[in-house]
Amino acid sequence: MNVLVIAPRFPWPLEKGDKLRLYQQLRLLSRHHTLHLFAITHVPVSEHDLSHLRSICSSIHLHHIPFWRAGWNMLKGLFSSVPFSVLYFSDQAAMGSLNRLHSEIQPDLIYGQLIRSGEYLKRLAGMKVIDMMDAFSLIMKQRAEHASWWSRPFLQWEARRLQNYERDMPLHTSRQTFISHRDRHEVDPDERWPATIIPNGIDTTYFQSGSVSLDQEAYDLTFIGNLGYYPNYKAVLFLVHRIMPLVWSHRPATTLLLAGARPVREIQKIADRRVRVIPWLDDIRQGYRKGSIFVAPIHLGAGQQNKILEAMAMELPVITTTHVNRGIQAKPNIDLLIADQPEEFAAHITRLLDAPADIDNMTRSARTFVETNYSWSTSVETLENNVFLHDPSDHH
Repeated sequence: MNVLVIAPRFPWPLEKGDKLRLYQQLRLLSRHHTLHLFAITHVPVSEHDLSHLRSICSSIHLHHIPFWRAGWNMLKGLFSSVPFSVLYFSDQAAMGSLNRLHSEIQPDLIYGQLIRSGEYLKRLAGMKVIDMMDAFSLIMKQRAEHASWWSRPFLQWEARRLQNYERDMPLHTSRQTFISHRDRHEVDPDERWPATIIPNGIDTTYFQSGSVSLDQEAYDLTFIGNLGYYPNYKAVLFLVHRIMPLVWSHRPATTLLLAGARPVREIQKIADRRVRVIPWLDDIRQGYRKGSIFVAPIHLGAGQQNKILEAMAMELPVITTTHVNRGIQAKPNIDLLIADQPEEFAAHITRLLDAPADIDNMTRSARTFVETNYSWSTSVETLENNVFLHDPSDHH
C-alpha cells in the first residue's frame, strides 16, 4: 500500500514513547508498504536524525512550526472546541503542504499518530486511521486532580475538551487503534466504533542483560523515563520523598539513579551523594544495567509503560503499581512485584537488597513474559492485518 503517515513529532531520537512506537511501526511496515512521512517539528531535525528514517520511508517531509507560531495558533483557538494539546501541533501552512503532498502521492491509506494529528486528518479525504495510543483526556483529568488551586480550573477545562475531541474522532476516521483496552474504554466506553488494540513491543534482542557491558558505576535502585513527563516526575518525587526515607532508615547507604530526558527543576535539585540524576544516556540500556532493582511508583497516566517492559527484558527485578500493571497484565510475585503504598515499596526494596538470590527466578520469568507477549513483530502484524488491510471502501 501507498501510505501517508502524519506524525506530530519526528520519530527520532527515541526518548519518548510515541516516537519509539511510530519508529518501530514504520521500520516493520516498510517491508511491505511504501511510506511517506509528514512530520511536524518545533525544533530543527539534524541530518543524523533524518538518516535513521531515510532507509525506512520513501519520502520524508518536515514542516517546522516555530514556538511563537505554535503559541499564536493556540491563542487563536482559545474559543474553539479544539484542545490546546491539538492546536499546538496544528498549523494552516502545514495543512497546505500536506494537501499538496496528498494530491501528489495519492495514498491508499492515511495513518495519523495521536489526536495531535486530528485537525489534519479531518481535512483529508480517503481511508484514514488514527493511532489514538493513550487516552489523553484521562491523563489531563489526573493532572487536574493533583494540580494547584489556581491551575486546576484550566486543566479541568482542557480535560473536557480533550474528551469531547477524542470521542468525536471516529466521525472523521475509518478506524482507531489504542495501546490498551483501558484507553479504548476511556475514550469509547460503549465500544460503538471500530477499534483495534495495538500494544507496544520490545526489541528483546536489543534489550537483554548481556547486551552492554557494565561500567564501574552501579546503583541499588534505578528509575528511567522521560523526566519531564508529568506522571513520571510525580512518580520520581513520590519515590524520593515518600519511599526512600523508609529505605534509608534501614539501609542508609542505598543509592538511586534517575535517568531520562528533560528533568524538571524539582528533580534536578534532588541530586546528592545518594541520588544521581542523568538527563541523557546515549545508550538507555546502560541505565538499566547500572541498577540492581527497577522501581516505578507510577500512579498516574494512561497507556502502557515501555520502561517497565524494557527493564523486565533486561532481567532487572521490577517493583511497580497496580495502576501500571493494568496496562501490562504481568503476574504479580512471579514476573514483577506490586506495591501502591510507600511502606509496600520499601518492604519489597529492602527484602530484595537483603536477599538478592530471590531475584533470579523472577527476572527469568519476567523476560519470558516479555518475549511471549510483547514482540514488535506481533504488534505490527496485528496493525497490518486488522487495520492496514481492512476493507478500504469502509470509510466515512
